[in-house]
Amino acid sequence: MTKKLISWLSILTVFLTLLWSCHNEDFAKGEAEPQRNNANFFKHVSSATAKSGVDYVSILEEYNRENDFLTTMPDQKGMPIWDKMQVVDTETATGLMIPLSDDNETMSSVLFATLDDENSIIGVKDYDNKLLENIVYSEKIDKDFREQMFYTFMYMDNKTFGNEDFTNIPKDLFVGKKYNNEYGRIRIKNFTTSTATAQQNGKMIWLQSCGVYWQCSHHGEGSCDNCMEKCHVNICYDVVISVPDGDATPQIPNTSGGGDGGGGAPGPQPPKDPCTLSGTVFYRISQQCNENDNVTDEELLPPQSPCETLQKMIENSTVKNAIDVLKPKTLLDKKEFTQEIERKYNDITQNYDYTTNLREGDSFSSVAATGEFIKGNAHNHPKDGIRIPSLGDIKWLSICQRDIFPISAVAYNITVCANHLSPTDYTTANLYAIATDNKDELNTKLGDLYNRPDLIGKTEDNKRDLLMEEDDLYYEGLNDNPTELEKRFLQKYGNFGLSLYRFNKTTNKWMKLTTDGNTITETPCE
Repeated sequence: MTKKLISWLSILTVFLTLLWSCHNEDFAKGEAEPQRNNANFFKHVSSATAKSGVDYVSILEEYNRENDFLTTMPDQKGMPIWDKMQVVDTETATGLMIPLSDDNETMSSVLFATLDDENSIIGVKDYDNKLLENIVYSEKIDKDFREQMFYTFMYMDNKTFGNEDFTNIPKDLFVGKKYNNEYGRIRIKNFTTSTATAQQNGKMIWLQSCGVYWQCSHHGEGSCDNCMEKCHVNICYDVVISVPDGDATPQIPNTSGGGDGGGGAPGPQPPKDPCTLSGTVFYRISQQCNENDNVTDEELLPPQSPCETLQKMIENSTVKNAIDVLKPKTLLDKKEFTQEIERKYNDITQNYDYTTNLREGDSFSSVAATGEFIKGNAHNHPKDGIRIPSLGDIKWLSICQRDIFPISAVAYNITVCANHLSPTDYTTANLYAIATDNKDELNTKLGDLYNRPDLIGKTEDNKRDLLMEEDDLYYEGLNDNPTELEKRFLQKYGNFGLSLYRFNKTTNKWMKLTTDGNTITETPCE
């Protein structure tokens, strides 16, 4: 009896040991399980997500029951955003692009699927951000395919979250389309697709997509002369739905060159944008990067006030000399010249470097670029022009603020005009500046002005011309009365999210001007 009891106890001990081992295995397996609940992966409202009457989500769910592709996906956190799924139809196949997110703000991956003409799944492939990064920075993969994959993620990010700003693009991709080559930044909006361009080759489907990219690299390739209007340029690239066999990463031979150096386009060196969003979303720009004071790049420094911006600018000898060049232009009958003013932080000197670029306009208008590191411009008003910033100057200010880099910087527009006391002595010319206080208010006020009921149906050029004619009448006869000009300007535009400044040539300080309707108050910038 004792032997039997010992024997049973031994068996029980072995059984409990095995049970505990299995428990530990299950526990360890549970720790390695995806952080999402796969049981909820395919939950959807069929009427809302069905495309052309086909419930693709249910088809994918059935395919997963048979093949369990969810557990093999590289993205084990993201959940699908089914209502943002993109469907591409060709004559013989259908392609699906499903964005996944683990924070409801950025994409964690894109799930691709291809179906035959009977809506049976041919294959599925999940590309997470890390896999995309490996592809676009690989010299072993064809340049066109790398560009297509990067564009596809930009397209899906825009369609899902409305993002228009992307970064860390390799130097050999989107050449001439980036507004910042150092960090590989591009801005694209208004993504569209045309189903007529869809093509299929095995498990890959291509679809042409077009967008409007912002370009203002006026010092080099892709120059444009009127960045206020014409630097939003249409581009078209292929969106690609790639589902290679098995778990293979596409290793398409590079046909765009290679070797150990020499000429041609630069290779896919990974840029290092200090403003990259933290985490794996390497192609996103952080909107909070300006809060980090530990990095000495300009965009990571504390933002300057309008007064600080204007004062530092006018104290720079390069800018001062450029403005002096404009003073004789105030004697011209009908001719405006513009000095574009760039400012970029110098990590070595730990100070701002300024550069200027003189451009010639015609009649009472001038042309000035925006974007990149342009923070503002200085331009002359000819002798017959109004001696105060014009509506056109305000319009340019809003565009410069929209396109400015970094986004926390202050845009400004300087007007050089004749002094009423000695209009033929250009050395005494007056300087006025307008600078942005509130860009949203500025855009709203301008939008309200340009969309007045009496201007509906007219072109932008016609609207501007009519509004400028109104201002000519509004300021008529006041060119020799600067105080009254200043009051009139502030009464009409003082609530447009901007401030008006006059330069004091004695103290070398900008004076912020305000009015109570009767008198002008001057406050020096420090």
